[in-house]
Amino acid sequence: MLWAYFHYYQLFLDNTEITAPPTSSQAIVVYQAANNRIMQANQAAREAGITLGMGLAQAGALCPQLTILDYQQADETHRLTALANRLYQLVADIVLLPPNGLAVRLDPSMKYYGGLSYLWQALKNEMTAAHVHFSYATGWSVEAAKVLALNGANQVFQHNSAIKQALAKCPLEHTDLTQQQCFALHRVGIRDIATLLQMPVTELGKRFDNSLIQYLCALRAEVVPRYVYYHPESHFFSSLTPSYEISENTRLLPWMAQLMEEFMTYARLRNKLSACLGFELHFRDEQALSVCIQSATPLYKSAQWHSLMLLKLETLTLPAPVIQLSLTVSELEELEEQTTDFFTNRVHVFAQKQLLSRLQTRLGCEAVGAPINGNDHRLDQHQSALSAPGALPAYTLPSICLSQLQPLCAASHIEHGPIRLHTGWWDGNIQKRDYYIARASDGRRMHVFKDAEGSWFVQGWYC
Repeated sequence: MLWAYFHYYQLFLDNTEITAPPTSSQAIVVYQAANNRIMQANQAAREAGITLGMGLAQAGALCPQLTILDYQQADETHRLTALANRLYQLVADIVLLPPNGLAVRLDPSMKYYGGLSYLWQALKNEMTAAHVHFSYATGWSVEAAKVLALNGANQVFQHNSAIKQALAKCPLEHTDLTQQQCFALHRVGIRDIATLLQMPVTELGKRFDNSLIQYLCALRAEVVPRYVYYHPESHFFSSLTPSYEISENTRLLPWMAQLMEEFMTYARLRNKLSACLGFELHFRDEQALSVCIQSATPLYKSAQWHSLMLLKLETLTLPAPVIQLSLTVSELEELEEQTTDFFTNRVHVFAQKQLLSRLQTRLGCEAVGAPINGNDHRLDQHQSALSAPGALPAYTLPSICLSQLQPLCAASHIEHGPIRLHTGWWDGNIQKRDYYIARASDGRRMHVFKDAEGSWFVQGWYC
């Protein structure tokens, strides 16, 4: 077996910064009142001297302009479930370890991706697209991978010798052993995992209880515990807690869109649709407000839901500032014959992720990007800069634009067009062209145009 463990060490904090992350000068911490300790802190707070486990009074003394968020474990667990839904598009064997841990079994899926490196790149791309901070590691068991991730290994170990060598450098405090068990091990001279792994189980069994022995056997992969694998629920629920109160209804759109995207991922996994999104807005002193986004027919495109949400928000009046949003979808409909594009989209999404992972693994992340759509209709005026993609964008412009125009000489036939372009009057570079999508005899699709003199040229190629 080979497991990967993701430790999201500031998951609650990451998901309060969805719309626009705060500036580097704004210090934000997540505070747990029950234990009077700082649970999570952003970079600005750490630079101010605030450390995890610190009390609120000490943190406030170090940074007077500190923004404090109340830690809610249930909210963090909901965010963990949303991440599991994202990874469920790629792998099936997922184990949730609330509130901030997630384990993925890699070996059953490696053959579908052509190797560990390709599979890992696909998983890493998905986590990067989720905009969350995490540490990770792989190991021969969930327990081993978790210890390495908590120790900040951030490496993919494939061979048992490398896993054992990395585990030997980890302290006992990163295991799931209780503080009392660690203290008992210290008293008999066992202060690190290297010494613990070398001890015979029979010797430890004479001094310690069964729970420690069971954990040690799982850490060594001598016994495989029964894991409860994640499966999407029969109905969808998710919530978000912004780091500030929202008084303007239009400012709710990015948060609602985030919840909607999570539902679209959930629906795609189940091959189902919905005609109603049931949002609920929560206030500090007022009753929660239900906002139902209704469609005449089930929708499967994010842009369609986005326009409906925008129309609904334009007529919405908020009785008080919003402190939390939630989305519940309990009525799911089966796909009908006319919605076959939904299946096509699902296949394309999966194929894109496989392609990106292979290219980035083979060529390097810095060598793979997506064209940036410019603000000028003239393709030769676009910037040539590339951006690292989370998924390939769906542009109508060609993926490959030629630096110099080529005359259209090969036999071809028109598939789409014309689209007339008459622009450039403001800088003297006037262009008057009719653009088409043409298909060559060998099946390749070209971006071609006819100029004012009637000459035909090739502008680019579609991939």
